[in-house]
Amino acid sequence: MKRVIAFIFTVLCTINVMAQSGNDDAKRLIGNLSEQIRSMENYEVSFTVVIGEQKIKGYYAVSGEKYYISIGDAEVFCDGGARYEVNPTNKEVTVDPVDNKSHNILINPTRAFDFIDGDFNFELVASDATAATIKLTPKAESTLGTIVVDMQREPIKPTALAYEFDGQTIKFEVKSIDELTGMVDISMFTFDKNNYRGYEIIDF
Repeated sequence: MKRVIAFIFTVLCTINVMAQSGNDDAKRLIGNLSEQIRSMENYEVSFTVVIGEQKIKGYYAVSGEKYYISIGDAEVFCDGGARYEVNPTNKEVTVDPVDNKSHNILINPTRAFDFIDGDFNFELVASDATAATIKLTPKAESTLGTIVVDMQREPIKPTALAYEFDGQTIKFEVKSIDELTGMVDISMFTFDKNNYRGYEIIDF
């Protein structure tokens, strides 16, 4: 009986060590990914949003705290101080303050892959020599729910990002991520109301 108990204890210890090792690897990989994205002050990303059977192409560009998003016919401009969301269907422009804490790729793409602020627990879901899948669970209640990041190991870059909340999954397949070199035209991040005559501007 003592041998059985000792054997079970040994197995449990081994499982715990393996889980901890996986979590440490997940944390290291996410840290490397976050640092890689941070090192690119100016960059652009092409992606596809997948919701069920529906797929929508999207694009965003980042320069420091400024960004521009294009997804379908909708656009978002952020000059670092305010966020202008353009809805061509309703001919509306919604103005909101910038949410610097958000990790939502469509609300604040500057932090879409920046997860080293201590807000998440990490779990290595799948891994091989070339790629890894990491599950991020928020330590506090979050409207994003669980985040799953697929990434390439070498060179390190994200390949997909999924938000799982209330039984629904929204996935972003990253098609490309490229650093913008040379002078960046900052006008692309600035909302110009002259380009949207006839639109109602709703300022919160």
